[in-house]
Amino acid sequence: MNIPQPSSASMNNFSLEEEQSDSHYSRKVSLSFTDTSIDKVASVMGGYVPLTQVTNSQRVVTREQQPVLPPFQKPLEEGQSSYDKPLQEEIINTTVQSNIETHAPSNYFEKDGQGILISINPDYKGKNKKAQQQRFSLLYVWAYNLLHEEPVPNKEHLNQAAKTNGVYDQNYSTHLNDIASRFFIKSDGTFKINPSGRIEVNKILVEMQNQDVIGFEYSKSTRKNSSRSSRITKEETQKIEEWLQLPSRFDSFDVRKLDTGVKYALLALYDIIKELKTQDAVKPGLAYEYLTKRYQTVSVKKDNFTKALTNTKDYSKYFGRTHENLYYLTSEAESLVEEWLNEDPVQ
Repeated sequence: MNIPQPSSASMNNFSLEEEQSDSHYSRKVSLSFTDTSIDKVASVMGGYVPLTQVTNSQRVVTREQQPVLPPFQKPLEEGQSSYDKPLQEEIINTTVQSNIETHAPSNYFEKDGQGILISINPDYKGKNKKAQQQRFSLLYVWAYNLLHEEPVPNKEHLNQAAKTNGVYDQNYSTHLNDIASRFFIKSDGTFKINPSGRIEVNKILVEMQNQDVIGFEYSKSTRKNSSRSSRITKEETQKIEEWLQLPSRFDSFDVRKLDTGVKYALLALYDIIKELKTQDAVKPGLAYEYLTKRYQTVSVKKDNFTKALTNTKDYSKYFGRTHENLYYLTSEAESLVEEWLNEDPVQ
């Protein structure tokens, strides 16, 4: 009977030593295996063990540059997940994207079809009327440059835009000059935002997103007093009587050809502002009172007349409003009424 003899297969030794700085991490691994098991061990060791037969059974292989186990990582703090880092990166990326979308000019202005931008949010978070006007000018030029992809054509455009958006008064031009000297690039009368202006715009937009910040409420105070200001005072009645004595080209115009409230409003404002040249802007009640006293055949009701003036959605291309709730005609409206005077019948 043959008795199996103990195997005399030579052993291969494998050792790994590793050190880590800062935390003084250290690792040491020692393994022994036969030549016949080298293939299996090699697959486990991830290729650290050579696939050729080792002739020297006592050979010690030391590899420090490629650790067998995963590289050392700083221990996670209590409650911290290994997914925290990519989640934070995702949050940061989402925040950046959100800011880009929030600061899009289309969120603050929209085109009116006539080249003027209409403000969606009239509170620019300015602490006083001057700051509100200057912030409007700055945001307007910024938005216009991006939405129209060109400079604002001239100062008159900005004056008209301020009137259309209800922030214009006799001080607007002075405040505009101040802001333009610091934040605009002026070339051949046009306006573009400069780098300092873009920084200032970003600051304003951040404040506009803050619901806790409230700017000077000139628009609210105007609306609050609008019903009171619509009443005709004794002095205004006297003023109307003086206007009725002045000649107008509309004296020979058949107003019965006008069939809508907006057309009557166009006539009244043109007559007072352009023909008589008595005021630069007029309140709706005063304009209606003058219209009905001068032209006895007017058929429009006061409510329809007022709605036509205040309907910024449909008629902002014709009428502008000051912060004092006074109305005036746009250049397009003036041209339209002049056509009425030159052509008969009314178009």
